[in-house]
Amino acid sequence: MSPTQPLISRVAADVLTGYYKRKRLTQEELATAADIPLPTLQKKLKGNAPITATDLVMLSRAIGIDPAKVITEIVEEAEAEERRVSEGVASLDAHRKKKTPADMTEDEMESERSAANTDPEIGFDEPDTP
Repeated sequence: MSPTQPLISRVAADVLTGYYKRKRLTQEELATAADIPLPTLQKKLKGNAPITATDLVMLSRAIGIDPAKVITEIVEEAEAEERRVSEGVASLDAHRKKKTPADMTEDEMESERSAANTDPEIGFDEPDTP
């Protein structure tokens, strides 16, 4: 899916793809039923071309689903994706606020230095391996 298209178009492509596949339609059948040229439909479903409101209505009807239901699902999925992205950024910010060596005790600094080499089962640094 191309990140150059707006999130809503990418989500619409995913939702519509899920619907037509569940109905066991081929892209050729969907293109014919929606009166959209196959190459254009393929670009839209890959996220390489925007999906317009007209496309949504035509494709939903071709699949046999209420367009309002499809639009509602697309909006909900897009909002959920936006939340996931924003939460990911927030958790990254929290990670960046990690203590600096100036703020750490000697024990904390020592545990950081040996964290990669310490075997938690034996409680001390592992010997170097060849």
